[in-house]
Amino acid sequence: MVRASLRVGLLALAFALATAAFGWWSVALLGAVWGGVAVVASRPGVTAGVAAGVGWVVLLAVTAAQGPVWDLAQRVGGVLALPGWLVPVVTVAFGVLLGGSAAELAVGARTWRGIGGGGVND
Repeated sequence: MVRASLRVGLLALAFALATAAFGWWSVALLGAVWGGVAVVASRPGVTAGVAAGVGWVVLLAVTAAQGPVWDLAQRVGGVLALPGWLVPVVTVAFGVLLGGSAAELAVGARTWRGIGGGGVND
């Protein structure tokens, strides 16, 4: 349990730093890399998705400490005809789905090519 938490924490840090440095598309790239190399993780897609979500929550918290994120969420929500509170939720969900699905696609490509199993429970 501690190793899994440490794995998610370090991967979340990597997702947050990659997003801050290179933008949102780096989440898909890092998720795919994780899915391609994570043979010790029993569910690489879930691990990558949770870590990407945690990383993006941290980025939103840091951004909120620096400026009026709630005001922006209200305005964007108004433009999209959504409640303002839903904008950060959708933002984090996008990161979760992007990182997790990229990792699962990489696992599928790896197993399809016969390079290795999808995890320790195969």
